[in-house]
Amino acid sequence: MSGLQLLPTDPEDLMRVVTAAFAQGDLRPLTMAVHKDIVWKTASPRVGLFRFGGTHQRRTGVMEVTGEIASEYIFRRLEAKEIVARGDVVWGLFDAEIKYQPVGDKRVYPIIQLDIAMRWRIKDGKIVEHQAFFDTAALLVQRGDLKD
Repeated sequence: MSGLQLLPTDPEDLMRVVTAAFAQGDLRPLTMAVHKDIVWKTASPRVGLFRFGGTHQRRTGVMEVTGEIASEYIFRRLEAKEIVARGDVVWGLFDAEIKYQPVGDKRVYPIIQLDIAMRWRIKDGKIVEHQAFFDTAALLVQRGDLKD
């Protein structure tokens, strides 16, 4: 995606474009789609099990949290199963394949497979609120932190 291209204004198409680029490691569409007043809520409401927990605000908060996520997780696939919008809210259900590899950790971890749900609220054609949901227990079992 060139820096001159405009993002789609349709909420469903916006989610498709941003998440497809994210799965390829391209954060430019996400950066372009983020509203200046965004509130980004992670799947875990507090730091503890994951270093990226909590609520992050504004573009700087989004860049910080995506950097924290990228320091441990590499998205190998983020494929939309379903995306639906109603008014200014869009929901997506994604099939994800993620490589867990904390920086500096030489151990080999299995590939994590799980569904991720995302909810965005759109304002002025931009993402003003993001919240993600996933089965944290399944992720921790696959990571090796919990027994099955």
